[in-house]
Parts: sequence; C-alpha cells; structure tokens
Amino acid sequence: MRKLVSLLLVLAMMLGVSAAFAAETTIVGTPRNETLIVETQIPTDTPGQFNSYMQGTSMGFGIHQLMSAMMWEMDTIKGEQFGEVAEGMPESNADFTEHIVKIRKGIKWSDGVDLTAKDVVFTMNMIRDTKGINASAYYNVVFKSIELVDDYTVKIVTNEPFPRLALRFGVTIWGNDLRIVPEHIYSKLDDVTTFKDSAPVVAGPYTVKAYDELGVWVLYERREDWQNSTVGVVTGKMPQAKYVLFKALGDDSTRQMLMISNQVDIMVEVTPEVLEVMKEQNPNIAAWYKDFPYATSDDPCSKGISFMMGKAPYNNKDFRWAISFALNFDETTMDIFDGVGRASALPILTATTAMQELYLKPLKEYMANLEIDLGDGTKAKAYDMDYAKRIGDKLRAEGRDIPTDEAALEDMFGIACYAYNPEAAEKLLVKAGLEKKDGKWFFEGQPFKINMSYLANTEHQAGRGLISAYNQLLKFGLDCNLVSESSATWDSNAALGNYEIGGYWPTGGITKDLYSVINGYDADLIVPIGERGSGQASRWNNERATEIIHELAKISPEDPKSYELGMEFVKVAIEDIPFIGFHSGVKFVPTNTTYWTNYPSAENAYNGPWWWWSCFKYITTEISPVSK
Repeated sequence: MRKLVSLLLVLAMMLGVSAAFAAETTIVGTPRNETLIVETQIPTDTPGQFNSYMQGTSMGFGIHQLMSAMMWEMDTIKGEQFGEVAEGMPESNADFTEHIVKIRKGIKWSDGVDLTAKDVVFTMNMIRDTKGINASAYYNVVFKSIELVDDYTVKIVTNEPFPRLALRFGVTIWGNDLRIVPEHIYSKLDDVTTFKDSAPVVAGPYTVKAYDELGVWVLYERREDWQNSTVGVVTGKMPQAKYVLFKALGDDSTRQMLMISNQVDIMVEVTPEVLEVMKEQNPNIAAWYKDFPYATSDDPCSKGISFMMGKAPYNNKDFRWAISFALNFDETTMDIFDGVGRASALPILTATTAMQELYLKPLKEYMANLEIDLGDGTKAKAYDMDYAKRIGDKLRAEGRDIPTDEAALEDMFGIACYAYNPEAAEKLLVKAGLEKKDGKWFFEGQPFKINMSYLANTEHQAGRGLISAYNQLLKFGLDCNLVSESSATWDSNAALGNYEIGGYWPTGGITKDLYSVINGYDADLIVPIGERGSGQASRWNNERATEIIHELAKISPEDPKSYELGMEFVKVAIEDIPFIGFHSGVKFVPTNTTYWTNYPSAENAYNGPWWWWSCFKYITTEISPVSK
C-alpha cells in the first residue's frame, strides 16, 4: 500500500501537480486559494436536483450543509440547540398543545426577498398536505393547525401534548426533514415533489454556481449578501471560502493521490492505515488529533450488531446475550481500528463524551454488578469493567503514547465492554431454545444458520466490526453466512427488516433528554417484516420501554423527571440488549492545511469534524485561508 501511494504521488508530480501546492485553479476554473474542496462519498444519481422534497435528492452533496434553512440548529460541543430561522425556543402553553414560534428578523432569500413567518407556515403545511412527501403522514398525526399570526410569528397547535417541538423539528445531529422553502416560489408549483429546483433560491450562505451533469461535483458560491443569510444573521461572520466544491473523488487510490497532492481539503472518513500513509507523504494532512489515536470518538452512532427482532430466536434476549458472551471485544477492537475507539456498550446510547458524563459514569456501579441468569441456577457478569486499562496497557507496550490516568483512559477507551464468556454463551443458547448435537447447533429441529450482512465499500468501522463478529461466531461454533450489500440493498433491507444480524448503527445521543433518540423504539410503530414503518427497523418490542416513551412524550425535556425516565429506559434496554455496541462512532476525517486552516480539532474544538452534518455552514466561518 505504501509503495503504491508513493508511485501515485510521483505520477501526480509527472502530471504537473506540485506536492506543496496544487494548480492555482481548480478543475472548475475557480481560484484554488478561494475554493474549499470537500469530498463527498459517491456521485449523485440526480445531478441538478436541489429540491429537498423531491425523492432522490442527494442532501449530503452540500445541499443541507450550505443552503438549507433549519428552524433550530445544534451546537455540537455544548449539546444545545439554538434558533436558526426561529428566533429562539418555542413558547408553549401549560399542556404543550399550543406553541408560539418567533421568526428571526433579517434573513433574506438569495433573491433578496425577506424570509418571514409566511415561509415557515407554508412549508409546514406543504409537508402536511402533500402525500408524496415522506413526512406528510407524521405531520398529520402531530399538527392540528399551523397558522400565521404576523410576519414574524407562527402559532402551532398540536393534536396531543408535544413538549419537544424544537427537538423533533430542529437539528440534533445530522439534520432535519423540516427545511424552510421560499413561499413565493414553491406556492406556484402544481406538484412540489416533481420540481428539481436546479437554480435554487436559498436562505443559507451559499448558492449553486454550477454542477456536473454526470453528478460528480457541485460548485457553491458564497452569497454577495452573505450577511443576510442564516449564518450571517445568526453569527455576524462571513464564510471564508468564496467557493466550496463538493466532489466525489473516485476509488481509494485516487482519493489518496488527490489528498496528498493538495487537490482536496476535507475528506470523507478513511481507515487509520490510509491516514498514516497520507500523513507520511504530506505533513499538512491531519485529523482530529495530530497523533495517535488520530480519530474523534464522538460521532453519536455506535457501530455494532443489530438484531432483527421480528423473528425467532433473535427476539429472545437470552439469544442476544449469548451472542454478546460469545464475542471477545479485545479481539474485535484490534480487528476494527487496531484498538482505536471508545467502547460503547449500551444498546441505545452512544458513548459520546456527553453521554459518558450524563449516563455511563452514573451507571458504572450498576453495570459492574449486573448479572445475567444463565438458566441453570448460575449467573454471569454482563460487563467487563477493566477493558480501558487492559487495552491501554497493550497499546502502550506496542510503543503508543497512552495515558495511565483512569479518567483519561475512560475518555479514550470507554467505561466498559461486554464480557467475554463462551461457557455462559452456550448455556444461554440452550436457554433460548437451541440444541447442540454432534458439535452443531439446531433451532426448532432444523440446523441453525445466522445470516450476517454489512454495507460494502463505505462505513469501514461497521463493516470491520461485523466481519470480526462473523469470524468469532464461526470459531465459537455457530454456522454463519456473511454478505456485503450495496447502499440501495442495504437501506431497503434495513427498512423492510430483511436481515438477521447486520452491522447497523441504530444508536444516538447528544442531548440530555433522550426522547429524540428513543421515540422510534415505540412498539406501537412496529410493522410486519416486509413492510416499511415509521419506527425503528429492528422491531424491538418491549412493553416497559414503550410505556416510558409515552410518558416522556407528555412532559417537558426540562422536567427533572425526563432524566429519571431516560435513565430507567437505558436500564431496560441494557437488560434486554436489543443491540450490541462495539465502539462509538470513530471518525478519521483527514484535513489538509496547504490552502486552508483552522479546521475543528481536539486542540480547537469549536465544533466537531462533521462536514456531513447541517452545522457545517457554521464551520465555514472559521476555516480560514492560508497566507502564501
């Protein structure tokens, strides 16, 4: 691999690409020192389509990061929402059925028209009344009316008490499906779901300058009136890059060559091996940490094992605990990223820094004492509380600079991992109804085989974790089949429940109130396998978990009882183990400081390295040009 990269670099130089500075103009003809180049994972299948409400729009191609207008955005460091189009948080009546939302003054659409409450009311009613928009059915369930009070005031009436208006209809992590559109344009359409909107009028700080007809790139240009955009009005700061080019780079070898030769500034995540190779070739390349472990562990999506609990024996918690006990996490963590990553051994919550403080640390004693009934009069410890120290010792012996302080080790490697206990695993499989004959496992009289699937080519962390689990379960004695799937197949199988064990990432966690993370686990939302529903695809059916979700829905997120119920929900999930978490989201996101600097980093953590989240537009005000 290292020789290949070196050869590619030589080739790049032969083609006239300097290792220190790339060409002074980009492939789209813009000045390189005015153009921030951001990688997107794959080309879009819908070039020129920028309408958020048309099926197939590639929102992550810069659309929701640079142009979309959100009602409420997210400070990912503080874990707090703030108003973007909204002036502040909703003002609700005592039973949370009537809500007044003030709209921020001063925001203008890129054609100069004021963004007002009229746009908000139109957009929300458009979603509710247009069956072709995915969220329409949900909006009809939630909203009784959305009305204009005056130019900068909206009155919302909900059918039932709804204390989490901002959490549900604003950004908490990636983005939100409520994106305000210009009423003076969209109200004239016969069908908003068939309007490509190839020259979009936007409220964000960038507009579309040009796009590739083959779907490889989109070029965005900073608005001349940037101060009237959402970011300009909220922060008073100007995005530093005049142009932002979102571009699919190609295969792994091409991606590395382009980064090393300074033809890209921010990449999609890579593997640690690739990052180290690129850093050797170009000292301007870095990630969240300059040195080991390089990656941030604060992406709020744990990677691990997801069960399809709509079928037996996956719907049996004894079977799920058996799988947990059959896996050696020390082996798993080395298989994934050579020990890098924070163990995230809670079924619903990701072990982000915030969640460690709010939930995992208060649960340490509970986790240390939790025992699982093996069905034969014996019990086994559920968690291994010594993992952080053990993996720290191992990596330190390999020459890595690893702290010895307990708090630092917990921050780097997590509070605990699931315990490895093959003997307990065998007992639980029997308790779950399986039978072992002549060294092979049977269920309901038939040979038992687990089908395991993962997403091909992207999401390396999830894929490697699932492959590691596959190899370990084979070694344990279970018959397994392993398949990789394309993105389209993967997404479809997840929604329809067409899997048994998958390397999915159904967890979350960035705010103290858990409702937005857990509400999809409401068992009332479960649909039969083969049908698409609005709840979580894994079809976890737990009566007490559902009761807690319903109780939470009726109280304010500021009510102390909200946290108490959240903590109870976490304990219910721990004991029922609907998901086996390996690590929190570990992201090796390379940046290049040849042309641009002041990216978010561990030393400058003004935001996370989430270029694919809608908050990226607020990062563009901080990324600064390098003086030549």
